[in-house]
Amino acid sequence: MRIVLTPNSTGSGHNMRALALAREVRRRHPDAELTVLLASLQSTFAPLFAEAGVRVVDIAGEQVNHATRSNLGQDLDWAGYIGRYLAPAFVNGERLLSYLAHYRDLAPDLVVSDYNISASLAAVLGGTPHALVTERYDFTLCQVDDATLEAGGFRVDRDDLRRGRNALHTVFERIVQSAEVVLTDKPFVRELDEGTAVARALADGRAVFTGPMIREVPERTDGAAVRASLGLGPGPLMVGSVGGTSMFWENKQRVIESYIDAHRLLKRDRPDLQLVLLGREWVEAPEDVVVLTYLPDWMPLLQEADVLLSAPGWITVTEVAALRVPTVFVLSSLGEYHEVEASRRLDLLGFPSLVAPGAGEICEAVRPLLEAPAAGPTPGQLAIAPHGPGTAEAATLLVEAARRSGARTSPVPATDGGGR
Repeated sequence: MRIVLTPNSTGSGHNMRALALAREVRRRHPDAELTVLLASLQSTFAPLFAEAGVRVVDIAGEQVNHATRSNLGQDLDWAGYIGRYLAPAFVNGERLLSYLAHYRDLAPDLVVSDYNISASLAAVLGGTPHALVTERYDFTLCQVDDATLEAGGFRVDRDDLRRGRNALHTVFERIVQSAEVVLTDKPFVRELDEGTAVARALADGRAVFTGPMIREVPERTDGAAVRASLGLGPGPLMVGSVGGTSMFWENKQRVIESYIDAHRLLKRDRPDLQLVLLGREWVEAPEDVVVLTYLPDWMPLLQEADVLLSAPGWITVTEVAALRVPTVFVLSSLGEYHEVEASRRLDLLGFPSLVAPGAGEICEAVRPLLEAPAAGPTPGQLAIAPHGPGTAEAATLLVEAARRSGARTSPVPATDGGGR
């Protein structure tokens, strides 16, 4: 059985989800041939995939990290959005050809695309069996309207974006319709998802909501040791995390500042409150704030956290829901349009979900979680992670799809003396 994993290059979450699935497939099927075509955060993830027994092919040729720069300009027209952002990042002709060439060389039974549009299109064009792993029910732009984009500070060419949405919707529909199976870790919300390609696939059984496709949740470790490793004391702990992809670098800086200011304000009532800031790159912070650029395995830290402040990146959402971590989700700006739909979904599911908040608004959301922790899973956590991780179910469905496609393409053995 040969499976090729193709995580999208934007953000660390796609790599992390592909890694979790690869680990589970490897655990169940030690003889499976697993390859990842890795296009971002190679220095962090290549060793992790290799450790999981996955052959790593770096298809980017340079280190790629979308978290340390702005990725979009203010003009959302065909040239600014489609030409300079979307085509290089999502519908990339050179990358599509690269995937086609690799599929011919590797002859996979199944390509597993984690919201990698170029990889999925290459599978469709080359007739390679493929599965889609997605937290999107349609392409991102198709679930954000022009008024929201304008409120986020963009200069919108509405006719260009209408044409762009139509084209992207057609591409996404074709990928969903041709997939062996579609897996999503995002629960259906009617107000947001009605009529989308994935919603229809869920209704007719071609798509499955698995819950969180995440790494194995560790047994709770010695909390004192976890704290000591980061120089933390025994007091209450707040963790602040920024997103893995920023449309505008200044939005990331603004939200970091709001976390630090909220920590300072909250310490007036809770002097022993500690803050660990995961900033994706080094940032200046007061001496009482622990700053980390990245933490590949943050679950032991989350298990110690009394509250998490986080961007609404979906792999993070699923991990913290499965771990039952009290969380306030913070969208730094409507300009971070790629997370607007997730922010709205979280609000509809009952989570504290703030948009461009000041430090005071963050404090108001955090205080109840510090003062009266939930006695059990919240309705929102249960909606996203009803049974904890769904990685095992997802891996089973991918293996079944690989076996089905492999059986279709395997030669039929000859029979003896049967004649014509």
